[in-house]
Amino acid sequence: MTLRDTSPFQLPVRDVQVVPDIPDSFMRGIAATIGTPPQNIVLLPWPDLNNTWIYDSQAYCDSSIIWNDVICQVRRGNYYHENNSSTWMKADDIAAAGGAIIETESHGSELGVGKLIDSSLGGIDTLSFGPAKNLTDVAVGIPRLSWDHGYTILHAMGMGSNSTILNALLETGQIGSRVWSIFWGRMWLDNESVVDGSIVFGGFDQQKIIGRNYTQPLDFSNDTGCWTGMKVHISKIQLNVRTGEDVDLLETGIDACIVPQRQNLLAAPGSVTDAFELATGMISHDISYGLHWSSRLYDVVNTTDSDLTISLSTGLDVRIPNNQYLVPHVDIDRNGSRIFNTSEKELLINLAGDQPGTLGRYFLTAAYLMVDLDSHTFTLWQANPTADSELVPVVGTRLECGNGTSSPSSGTEPPDPSSITETTSGLSGGSIAGIVIGTVAGLAILVLGILFVLRQREIGGHVSQVSELSSNDTKKLHSPVHGLRRSPRVLSELSGQDHYTYELDGTTNMVRT
Repeated sequence: MTLRDTSPFQLPVRDVQVVPDIPDSFMRGIAATIGTPPQNIVLLPWPDLNNTWIYDSQAYCDSSIIWNDVICQVRRGNYYHENNSSTWMKADDIAAAGGAIIETESHGSELGVGKLIDSSLGGIDTLSFGPAKNLTDVAVGIPRLSWDHGYTILHAMGMGSNSTILNALLETGQIGSRVWSIFWGRMWLDNESVVDGSIVFGGFDQQKIIGRNYTQPLDFSNDTGCWTGMKVHISKIQLNVRTGEDVDLLETGIDACIVPQRQNLLAAPGSVTDAFELATGMISHDISYGLHWSSRLYDVVNTTDSDLTISLSTGLDVRIPNNQYLVPHVDIDRNGSRIFNTSEKELLINLAGDQPGTLGRYFLTAAYLMVDLDSHTFTLWQANPTADSELVPVVGTRLECGNGTSSPSSGTEPPDPSSITETTSGLSGGSIAGIVIGTVAGLAILVLGILFVLRQREIGGHVSQVSELSSNDTKKLHSPVHGLRRSPRVLSELSGQDHYTYELDGTTNMVRT
C-alpha cells in the first residue's frame, strides 16, 4: 500500500462520561483506552509535547481549586492503573521506553515540562482510540510531579514535532503523513444546536473549512516566544454589536501563541477586558475556578449579546459567536458531576500578565487548524460548524519552507468538494534557484555557440550553424516551474510572518512535492 492510498481518519471531540458510576461526569475531549484489559481515559492533543503523558492515581491536581480526589479523577479524564494492565512494561524512563528524549520548554509553557523526561515513570502499553488499530508497545510517561498549571487537565496526547503517536500511526500504515487537524466544535447550547468537534489524523475535513487558507511555518525556537510553534499576530479585536457597530478592544497589535489545550478563548493584556467592560457596561464580580479557570465572572443579567472578531495580520478574520466566548459558569461538583450556575456567565478572556498572549480551544470553535509536521507548517481557515464530514488526505514528500512573507490578499478560494490537491501558485526558494541556474546555463550555451561560430568563420571562412534548442528544451531551461508543480506560494511582506497557500485542483488528495 502506498502513502497515497492511505486514508485519514478522525476522532470526535465531545463530552465523554469519565466515570460510568457517576452521572454527568462529563469532560470534553477524545475518548481512548489504554492497557489490557482496556481502561477508559480522555485525552487532549498537545502540539508542544512529543510524548503522551497519562495520569495514574497520583494525579497532582491543584488542591486549592480541586477539592477532592473524585473531582480530580473526573477532571483528569479518569485514572490509569498501570499495575492492572497485563501489557504494561516498566522502563527506566520514557526515553528508555522508546519515547522522545526532548520536550519543548519555553517561557509561557507549563511550569514543569523541562523536568518531565527525567522525573516521570516511563514504560510501554497498548493505546487505542476510534477506528485506529491498537498501537502496541507505545511509550507513555506517568508524571511524578505537578508539572502543569492544573487548569489544562486531562491526559496529554503529544502531537509535537517528534510525536510518538503520529510516528506510530505512520509506521503502522494507518496514516500517510504526520498531519493532524482540529475543530473544537460548538458547546453549551441546547442538544439540537451542539456540534461535536473532531481531530483528523493524516489530513483535514473539507466540510469544516470556509474560504481562504492561511499557512505559516512552524517555529519552535525560543526566539518566537511560542512553545507550540504556532505564533500569530493579532491586529484587531472587535466587539460586533447587533446594531452593526464594531467596537475596537485592542489598542495595539499583539503576538499570540495558538495553544489548543488551553481552557479559554484568549489570554491578553488587561486593557482588552477593560475595553470590553467599558463597551458593554458589564462589571466582573469574581474570577472563575471552574473548568474555565481564570476567566471573569459576571451576573447573567444585562450581559451583552455581541459577537467577537479576532483579526490576524495574515488577513484571516475569525468571528466567535457570543455563546462561545460568554458561556455559563461550569464546574465539576464534589460528587464528580458537571454542574452549571445559570445565574453567572464566564468571559473566556484571561489576563496574560508577563506571559505571552495565547489563543486557546475556544478560538477553534470558529477557526479550523491543520498542523503539517512533515512540511513544518500550520494552516488556519474559518471554521464551518457542521456535523458533515469529508476527509481529505495530505500526502507527499517534505515541503521545504521558503523565506517569503504573508499578504492579506493571499489565499485560495474553496475548491470543488469532490476534489482537492495542491497546485503551483508561486515559487519557493528552491524554484527560484532552479530558474537562475537554468537561465545562466542557457545563456552560457548560447554564448559559447556564438563564439564557436565566430571562431570558425575567422579561421576557415566556413559558416557553421549554431545549434538551436528545441522549444521543449527551451522550456526545460527557462521554465522550470513546469517541473516544480505544487511548490509553495511565497508572498509579499506583511508583519514579518511567512505564508504559503495550499491551492487545490481536481484530484482526490492534497499532495506536497
